[in-house]
Amino acid sequence: MNNPTSTPEWQKLELMRAELHNTRLSELFKADPNRFQQFSINCDDVFIDYSKNFVTRPVMATLLQLAKAQKLPEAIDNLFRANSLSNGLKPIPYPALRERALTPLSIAGDDISSQIRDNLFKMGRICNDVRSWKWRGFSDKPISDVVTLGVGGAANGSEAICKALGPFQTNSIQIHFVSNSDSRRFQQLLSRLQADTTLFIVSSKSFSTQETMNNALVAKEWIQKHSNTRFALDRHFVGITANNEAARQFGIHQDNILAVWDWLPGRYSLWAAAGLPLALAVGMERFDEFLAGANAMDQHFHNTELSANAPVVLALLSIWYTNFWQAAHHAILPYSESLELFPTLVQHCLMEANGKSIDMSGNPVNYQTAPVIWGTAGSSSQHTYFQLLHQGTHIIPSDFIVVASEPLAGSNRHAFMQFLAQAEALMLGDQNCKLTQPSSDTNDQALPGNKPSTSIVMKTLSPRSLGQLLALYEHIAFVRSVIWNINPFTHWGTELTKRYNESFELDQTADTINIHDVSTQGLFKLFRQWEADKKQEPEAADPVQEETSYYY
Repeated sequence: MNNPTSTPEWQKLELMRAELHNTRLSELFKADPNRFQQFSINCDDVFIDYSKNFVTRPVMATLLQLAKAQKLPEAIDNLFRANSLSNGLKPIPYPALRERALTPLSIAGDDISSQIRDNLFKMGRICNDVRSWKWRGFSDKPISDVVTLGVGGAANGSEAICKALGPFQTNSIQIHFVSNSDSRRFQQLLSRLQADTTLFIVSSKSFSTQETMNNALVAKEWIQKHSNTRFALDRHFVGITANNEAARQFGIHQDNILAVWDWLPGRYSLWAAAGLPLALAVGMERFDEFLAGANAMDQHFHNTELSANAPVVLALLSIWYTNFWQAAHHAILPYSESLELFPTLVQHCLMEANGKSIDMSGNPVNYQTAPVIWGTAGSSSQHTYFQLLHQGTHIIPSDFIVVASEPLAGSNRHAFMQFLAQAEALMLGDQNCKLTQPSSDTNDQALPGNKPSTSIVMKTLSPRSLGQLLALYEHIAFVRSVIWNINPFTHWGTELTKRYNESFELDQTADTINIHDVSTQGLFKLFRQWEADKKQEPEAADPVQEETSYYY
């Protein structure tokens, strides 16, 4: 595994890109009647059609040769065995989290298989106790509300999947998420809850994340104020952390502390203890189905030849556009309101894993890596930034994600028709649209089409299919890292943001702020002045804001 630009395959792909310069996607379909069958993959509950992309059989064959030149098959196998890759990278065996620890694995001599198994068992015990009303608050009433305090991987995954699987919630427990340091918003949530029936989940790997711990202290004070007993914390707090001692010092009982591990990046913790809010919402049985879906995609990724391997093919398409078409953006467009938060989850997964500029040898890369990931629910985005997709100057490959059948609602026909229409519109432009008014020939109304997209169709929205979908993108991140020769498991930029946040919390005086740049000093002084002015104003009533909660 080395600099990919030095391989013969890379040079060949540059020539192929030049040959496709004036090619229209519609011409590729005319030239190959079997294009849909040739460029599609069926993965159990997820079907992927990548035929609306600037890819030909020779291009795909060369991309696959590039993958082999970068030793991708060996890297995939080593990922599942927790063995070092050829570039020295020790991969994080995240697939083990959803295998239910059937395969023995160890990291630095520690048996992680038994750790995963024990943690899931403890998680299941907490989940079942809360959902069966066995878990009681300080007044001996069952839990009615669960509030998760966490940021990033500690909460984002559970929040997005809770939103998606809302129809599968089978009890009356409301699940809330508080992920920022807006104390006023948190207080508004607390004002609507009953202390004796509220359970807090403090999810922080270090148990020192500033935003999370500030909110946790507010919650602790709130419980103690209403309970008048120091034993109330045992009944109202669960900790999810790698810092067991800090959680105990906070006041959380050892039986209520779930482990995350130093070796596990936060974005994978949804498959482990950070998935507790999801398990509380839908039940442990359905959480197991979520894991099983991811495991099904893991097995597909591990055992399927590269040419029919969905994560491999989609990752290679991403590299094709990023490095040979200079695509700096990639849109994620779910045609299901249930998947409204899914683009944010993909953004975290791909941009944290692949947003790197140093290769595995410690050298700056001389090629582009991760494109910017963004997107929202497709039905609403059609009326906002689709204008950019159609007539903008950037090439923006798009992933359309659609569900054929929604739980409770049944057929998702209307959304499916919109998805079909928009994917075709991006490809064909106005040439195939049956309008009552003829298209104008003026330049500013020209809609040439020829915009690439991939269609990802889920047979139904279920815990299993969502597990497959999320695992698909996780493996895309891994494949891209192998081709680009970068480490997907570090996140030093994220760590830097934490350190700066902590240091600025300490720099609250005029003396300490002077060590910063003059722009920062000026903004700080402006804030202090406005803060002082605000204190002189009469107290105004808080506007009503809704917290993030999922209750069906």
